[in-house]
Amino acid sequence: MEHRVTNEDGDEDLVWILGWGNRLRHENVQWLEGCFADAGYRVHTLQIPDFPADFYGEWVRPAKEYVADLDDYRLVGHSTGGLIGAYLDGAETTTYLSPWWGYTEDMSEGILDLVGKLGIRHKLIPSGVSTREAIGSLATDSQLADGPGNVSPRFIRETRRGHRERPPIDEDAVVFCTLQDQVVSTRAIGDAVTESQVVLYDGGHELFSSERREAYVDDVLAAVDGGLAAVETV
Repeated sequence: MEHRVTNEDGDEDLVWILGWGNRLRHENVQWLEGCFADAGYRVHTLQIPDFPADFYGEWVRPAKEYVADLDDYRLVGHSTGGLIGAYLDGAETTTYLSPWWGYTEDMSEGILDLVGKLGIRHKLIPSGVSTREAIGSLATDSQLADGPGNVSPRFIRETRRGHRERPPIDEDAVVFCTLQDQVVSTRAIGDAVTESQVVLYDGGHELFSSERREAYVDDVLAAVDGGLAAVETV
């Protein structure tokens, strides 16, 4: 799992686990990373592998090992990073950006389970998530090009496993999402947290690639700093 530390002289540690297909080099990733750093955090940005053969071994365990070396930290998880983050313990605050807690409702669970049972690693199935409309209007051409075009049955098996076995979400966690999301299930988000924990925004799947990101970043920083109580008073 690749990582980068930004603002090493920051007062507190913030761990940001990126989503599937996000890269440390992406301009929009660096924009939000810079917002965290400007707020005084020592930012640990984790880039996950695209195609894990084992959900726990390649996604969850490396993240757990990384945070184990930190005395205290705040956690931000975007999309698949939000799924991985749900398995971590010990964060002072937890903020989720469009967490991937389930496949979109137009994908049949029965078909997903059937495909997942094949278990092969050949990338045969279009992901359908690498469009500017789905990701956000500020998504760059290089960012869209880096989005994996196809996934394998093993990828579906392992991510479905992660969805099924996900621990309960903390009652003081905050979730930012858009009802227009074409990438993750908003129903799964609604099933996992209370209405008071959800902050809606206008845009695509990535808040940090959405046109109105500047209007929401202060709320994100408030959630990171003070958790649900801070957002409720904004």
